[in-house]
Amino acid sequence: MLRTKLVSTLTAFSFMASCFLTTGFSFSYVQEFNMPPVISQSVPDPFPFRDAKGSWAEAAIAEMYAKGVINGYEDSTFKPNKPVTMLEAVVILGKLLDYEPSDLDLDANKYLQINFNIPEWAAGYVALALKQELLLYSELQKASLQQPLTREEAAVLAVRSLGLAKPARKRANITLPFSDAQKIKEDMRAYVLLACEYKIMNGFPDGRFQPDTPLSRAETAVMLSNIALHLSSDSVSGIIKNLSPEKGAVEITDAAGNTFQVQVPENSLIYLNGKPTAIQQLTPGNYIRVNTSGDKTLTVVIAQSIIPDSGVPVSFEPVDNNYPLPELQKWAETNKAVENYLAAEFGNSLYFLVTRGEKKTGGYTVDINKISSVTDEEGITYRVWTSRADPAKGAMVIEVITYPYSMARIPIPEQPVKSVLFVDEFNQVLAEITLN
Repeated sequence: MLRTKLVSTLTAFSFMASCFLTTGFSFSYVQEFNMPPVISQSVPDPFPFRDAKGSWAEAAIAEMYAKGVINGYEDSTFKPNKPVTMLEAVVILGKLLDYEPSDLDLDANKYLQINFNIPEWAAGYVALALKQELLLYSELQKASLQQPLTREEAAVLAVRSLGLAKPARKRANITLPFSDAQKIKEDMRAYVLLACEYKIMNGFPDGRFQPDTPLSRAETAVMLSNIALHLSSDSVSGIIKNLSPEKGAVEITDAAGNTFQVQVPENSLIYLNGKPTAIQQLTPGNYIRVNTSGDKTLTVVIAQSIIPDSGVPVSFEPVDNNYPLPELQKWAETNKAVENYLAAEFGNSLYFLVTRGEKKTGGYTVDINKISSVTDEEGITYRVWTSRADPAKGAMVIEVITYPYSMARIPIPEQPVKSVLFVDEFNQVLAEITLN
């Protein structure tokens, strides 16, 4: 069987050589975009934080602020370089995950305040984080001391927030590409691996991961933006089909194929490939996310140039429950109870497996729609195109767990396999692995 391991790559839109996170969207190779000059907007700039304007993380900060996940300080600063504490990280992740503390948790909140010195503003979120296993009781002491969150701890929280703690605990014989990998605590290495595979975090250009380095508020905002890409979201998103800049109207086609129009207010924050821009610079074919604050006073548009599929289509065979080999069945059954993007060799075939994890029946699906390949002197890179769907609002959901999954196979190629990229229908990288 082929063994999977992480390939550390620079994502396509790294804005600073020293940054370890990508702002919003990640791709598997570097591509330069010839961006037209930004057209000045005549309206006042609504970006709320004077010390974060022009920051490499500005787009992510604006997006998370519009979503009500992060805030600044009373003096209109964000303090982007200030370390975030573990307690703060748990609270803002709870907001991103739509935790809603209620009066029913008062007893738990009082227990946390009295016994662990958790402040009132955080107690409700901490109580829910403990219930959802985003935070463990063994970590309460550090949270109560409000110590800075380290990069390896951030990886753990990020992986838990995506519901990937189970596959992290199952990983064994982990190989990390970082020169300081031995400094990463052994029980955290699988979390670092998954955080990098899912493009939530990256290493530094010098080859280090720096696990003990505190996470800054700017880096935290980018991490949140990357996590949001994997979550069901209230953001309006899809591919731009048409737009009328003079009217502020953008026609979008979403992942389900529905086309609708979105009105972008004049005083909106708009970013293309992570950089501030104007609506006139957006073009059909851009991927777009539109976030509007709860009070409707701020709209943040995150747009991305989509890298076209330059690969050669690969014929593949879907594999259903009629597994041709018992070891293949064991592999699929073992992995489909959690969210996974996997590839392995069985017999004369290379298999690709995409799973959704513990989802109820009644409309939850996951599919492999297309496979393409690019070959260079190092070998073949496969892109496995996937799509997910949830039941329509109000649809009947049967109370049975069926673990939706999709599997496909191709003949083992003669050339070595360089890597496998699992991408969504917008060519956004969901996971990247290598086989050897």
